[in-house]
Amino acid sequence: MKRAVSSNVDDCYIELYNLLLRSFVAADVDFDGKVDGSEFDGMIEAAAALPRKFDEKWWDDGQKREDLFKTIDENNDGAISFDEWLAFVLKRYEELVTALPKTPEEMDKDSFLGLCRDAQTSGSDGAKTMYFFHWKSFQAADADRDGKVSGDEFDLMINYLIDAPKKLGVSLPSLTGEERKSMFTAMDANGDGAISFDEWLSFSMANIISKIH
Repeated sequence: MKRAVSSNVDDCYIELYNLLLRSFVAADVDFDGKVDGSEFDGMIEAAAALPRKFDEKWWDDGQKREDLFKTIDENNDGAISFDEWLAFVLKRYEELVTALPKTPEEMDKDSFLGLCRDAQTSGSDGAKTMYFFHWKSFQAADADRDGKVSGDEFDLMINYLIDAPKKLGVSLPSLTGEERKSMFTAMDANGDGAISFDEWLSFSMANIISKIH
């Protein structure tokens, strides 16, 4: 969610956009391109499903649905367009994500080092946070969206991963040009000339993250 509201070109924004579009289309039962009062509850319930899955009560704040409808209906025409719906949700989520746990990019040095230690325990909150941190760096490098990172894309993935700790003054393993070439070869476990996400995650956790101090 933090990624989704921070950039409208991020993959997570696209996922959120499509989720909100699906909730809008599912509610618009008469296919007039707008959601009226009789269709409104269905749209809200569809949007609330994902936050509720993670115990976030983002749509259960006690506000009356009729009042919420009027707030979203910015031009007061008695119906909600998709533009009104999208703008409202993004603004709402921008405020709500500030209460979520910090991402690695938002942490201070001690918190980041603690995350690296905690991430070594399988199934821990730290491991989950680090998983998505690696996924973000993998997506940033996989420009052609083929599910793999080639040799030409590899440096971007490494740089993305180490950018946050580098800014914090964290001690990192040496990653010179030759060392990166050797790392790519070692990481490419199946020898297909490209890095899959599972190859990236397992190698980085054992050879990069575990050595950060």
